[in-house]
Amino acid sequence: MKTREEHIQFIRLNLTSLAACAWTGFVAKGRGLVCVLCDQHNEDTRMVPFDFMSEKDASKLIKPWYGTKEARMVAEYDPQIEVIIGFVRSKGNKLNFDSYRLKSSPAPPVAAEME
Repeated sequence: MKTREEHIQFIRLNLTSLAACAWTGFVAKGRGLVCVLCDQHNEDTRMVPFDFMSEKDASKLIKPWYGTKEARMVAEYDPQIEVIIGFVRSKGNKLNFDSYRLKSSPAPPVAAEME
């Protein structure tokens, strides 16, 4: 998954699970983002793993952290209604992030109850 179109399609298909992951992670670890691990995309099963990453862990992965688009989104989002999703893929020795901030329907707390 490298294109914006692929990212949007993935979000549409998985929004409830992404929002539930974001809420559960927020409650346990504070602010952060849901990281979609694009390099582990399984073409046969069409599965792509994702997990919550706290702001603290993200700051160790994205260098420099402060001043980045991701840092601003994580600092400003409303975890009650929004989700930050980062599509992560490696490019040589470097990681590429394509990040999105979006309102979730259902809202993250509701999505977590549904899962």
